[in-house]
Formats: sequence, structure tokens, C-alpha cells
Amino acid sequence: LVGILLLGMATGTYSISGINAMPGVKEDPLYPWALMLLLLGAFTKSAQFPFHFWLPGAMAAPTPASAYLHSATMVKAGIFLLARMHPALSGTPLWFWTLLIVGGFTMLLGAISALRYYDLKAVLAYATVSQLGILVMLLAFDTTIAFKAVVVGILAHALYKGPLFLIAGIVDHAAGTRDLRHLANLWRGMPWVTVAAVLAALSMAGIPPTFGFLAKEFLLDTWYQTAEHGERIFGFTGMAAAGITGAFFVAIAATLMWETFFRKRAPRETASIHHAPSFGFVFAPMILVVVGAAIPFLLGPLNKLLFLPPISAIAGEPVDTYVSLWHGFTPVLVASLAAIAAGVAIFFLRAPLRKALRSLPAKLNGVVIFNRINDAVYAMANWVTRKVQGGTMATQVSIIFTAAVLVLIVAMVQIHPQFDLVINWTERPLLPETIIALLAVVSALVTVRVKSRIGAIISLGVVGVTVTLFFVFFSAPDLALTQLLIEVLTVILLVLVFFRVKPAALPPLPISRKVRNIVVALAMGAFGFLLVIFSSGIQ
Repeated sequence: LVGILLLGMATGTYSISGINAMPGVKEDPLYPWALMLLLLGAFTKSAQFPFHFWLPGAMAAPTPASAYLHSATMVKAGIFLLARMHPALSGTPLWFWTLLIVGGFTMLLGAISALRYYDLKAVLAYATVSQLGILVMLLAFDTTIAFKAVVVGILAHALYKGPLFLIAGIVDHAAGTRDLRHLANLWRGMPWVTVAAVLAALSMAGIPPTFGFLAKEFLLDTWYQTAEHGERIFGFTGMAAAGITGAFFVAIAATLMWETFFRKRAPRETASIHHAPSFGFVFAPMILVVVGAAIPFLLGPLNKLLFLPPISAIAGEPVDTYVSLWHGFTPVLVASLAAIAAGVAIFFLRAPLRKALRSLPAKLNGVVIFNRINDAVYAMANWVTRKVQGGTMATQVSIIFTAAVLVLIVAMVQIHPQFDLVINWTERPLLPETIIALLAVVSALVTVRVKSRIGAIISLGVVGVTVTLFFVFFSAPDLALTQLLIEVLTVILLVLVFFRVKPAALPPLPISRKVRNIVVALAMGAFGFLLVIFSSGIQ
């Protein structure tokens, strides 16, 4: 929110199209601050490292919520923000390196971590974290191929990850568990679920000619074109990282399908199907996987309808490009096939790899780090509370009043350093005004000097009545009535309260506290006086 406000201050508009069309945004001094705050919001929303842990933690939600919110749609809100603001904010080293490093690390972390877990939803959640890292990393670039990779990646991921989450819920409902150590041979009792799962898993693994394969091709092609344009070491390094991620996606998809549906027995007690789902129950994920399987063969008719508008929006100008499934026998295709072969190898080596990942110390877990930060914040809050609100009521009130005075002074200096007031100082108060003012001052002095509590309450009520008389004198009967009612109620309540509270002899105040009270009292008097004067007379 603060980043958006800073961006609005820099551009003079809060319209996204207006900001994208505004020249010179990146030269504004507020740009770095606005960008970093917007990136912080987008990274936390879209589960980027080190904020990635919330997404697997949200898997405790019901499976439809996980499928819709935490996998396919809501979690991509940060990605959408970055893509929508790309024309205005991209093209600087700060943008490029922040998105590249954070997105690239999240991509690898999510893909590798997914193999560590046995919960179906946890595995899918970490794969989602990896895909979100891929999208953030791609948005660092300012090329058409990267924009195509983002658009195709978003849609392909939604059309295979949503069904996989729904299938995880179906399996949990049917077998009573999502633990892969208890699942095996489910294809016999749930054939239609298996068909939908296999189609979605093939797309997740990027097997030709699925939609996921096309997304992986564009990802690898983004890095390959970077290498072709002179940055060979940088481009091929990124291509290798993307290939490793693709290999782990193959291993994850193969692991989920084999251990859930096709192996004959589980390493632990094999769960049986207690409630086999009907075809109608499987119809929702089946629609998504069928749509995802059909799109790669309908790219021609869908190009202008489905792909060109979002690609042009990310580019900030009309883009004439074409999304096709086959790009020839290229180095990118070779890298894609190599990633599939490596993924198969990882699948067969998953047992020792899982053991190694689960042996990592808990300190590397984002949840542990977050909890420590959370505990530190609470400890600091407790310390501040003890220091600020741990003394007497007078001390607490003094701190609050002093802070209010300082805020007023800073605000007045910021609004108008010269304090030009338009006040007619030649006017003289009339006799009734003078009498009322003197009566208010005398009553206030009596309130703080009188020894009796009842006397102080009565004199305080007199102060309120003088304010009521001011409202009557200046023809404000509604305010006068309100003020009078408040004063009457206040006096009655104070009398009732202090009638029950026994008087106590207060110890004498030291000189330092008396000085403090006088300073705070004068400051608050100046606060009220200046607030009224400046709100009515400042230009």
C-alpha cells in the first residue's frame, strides 16, 4: 500500500494505465522506495523466498480452497501485479537483479524441496512455490519470449495444478489419507481419477505435446536467447538452472503417479478405498485437464484471443507474435529432453535424495526463521510496553500528550514552514466574551488547586459551562446543547465514582515531576490553541 502511495506521488495518478504511460517514472527519487515496497508485497503474496513457507502451511485449508486459492489463482496476485506494472517499473538493474535472484532461488528451492515430503498437498504446494519463482524470474526480463513464457506458464500451471490439488482431495476422501507412504494401486478402484491425474501430471512434467511442455520450452528459450545475445555464461547458467527445475518437476510428477496409483503396495500399511468417487465427483478436474490437453492443438485460433492481449499488456505496447507448439529440433528441445531424462533418473534415486533432504537442519526451514522473528517482535513489543506504559498513569499520559504535540509541530512545519496566518488581530473581545474567558481561566485554576475532590469536580463542570456559554454567545445552539449534556453527565458520573472511592493521601511530588507536569500542561494548552488557530487561519 505504501509503495502504491509513493508511486502515485511520483506520477500524480493511481491509474495503472496512466502510470505505465507516464515517462520518467524510473528517474524519480521515489522510484527505488516504491519499487522495493511493491516487490515486498508481491513476493509475500506469491510465496517467494524467504516468505515461501506460508503457502505449504496454508494446505491445512479444504482441498477446493487449496486448488482455487493457493494454487491456481489467488497466489498469483503478486505475479499479476508485477506483470501489470512491468512497463513502468522494469528495465532497471534494481528490478532485474531482484526479480532474477529471488525468483531463481525460489524456483530451485521449491522444486528440490517438494521431494522431501510425503503429503500429497505438501508436494504439490512446494511445486507451486517453484512455479511462482519461475514466473517472477521471467518477469525480470524485457523480451517477448519471456512475456510469452509468463503468459503460457500461468495458464498451463492453473490447468494442471488445480486438477492435481482436487485429485489430492479426492484421494484423501476415498482412502482417508494423503500420505504417500500409505497409498498404492489406487488406479483399480479409481480409474477416472487416475486418467485425470496422469493427464495433469504429464503437463506438470513437461512431456511433449502437453501445455506444460510448451511452458517449459519458452522458459528454456528465454535463457537460450540471452546466451545467443552475447551473455553466454549467464544465459547457459540460467538455462541449466531451469533444466534442473524441469528435471525435478518430472521426478515429482512421476513420484506422485507411481506411488499413489500404480505401485502394488505401500511401504507402510496400505490404505484401502473406503468411498470410491463417482464420475460426477471427478468431472471438475477432468474438465480442466481436457482443456489443458486441447489448448496445444488449438494455438492458431487461440493466439489472438488468449495470448496476444496479456503479452502486449506486459510489454506495454502491441506485440505481434505467435505461440506455436513445434519450434524445430533446436538446442532448447535437446535441453528439454535432457531435463526429462534427468527427471527419470531422479525418480529412481528419490529414496536417498528424500533421506538427504529430510536430514537437513530445521534452522533452514522458513517457518523456524519466521517464528524466531515473530518471537523477537513480541519481545520488543513487551519491552516497549514496559518502558512506555509501565509507570504511573501520569507518566503514560505525559508520553501520549507529548507525542501528540510533536506530531502537530512536525505536521505544521511540513504543511507550511512560514505559518502565514490570516487573522484579524485588530479585533477586541467584547465584555461578555472577556467575562466568560476569565471565568474559564479561574475555574481551571481552582480545579487544580482545590483540595476537595467534590470541589474539583464542580469547578471542572464550571469550565465546561463556560465553553457552553461561548457556543451560546456565538449562535451555535446545537453545540451548546451537546456540550451542556456532556458536562452534566460527566459531573454526575465523576461524583458517583468518587463517592465510592475512598480518598487517599498522596505523597508529595518531587520537583522534577512538578516541572514535568507543568511543561506537559503548557504544551497541551499550546496544542489546543495552535490546532484551532492554524486550522482556521492558515493559508
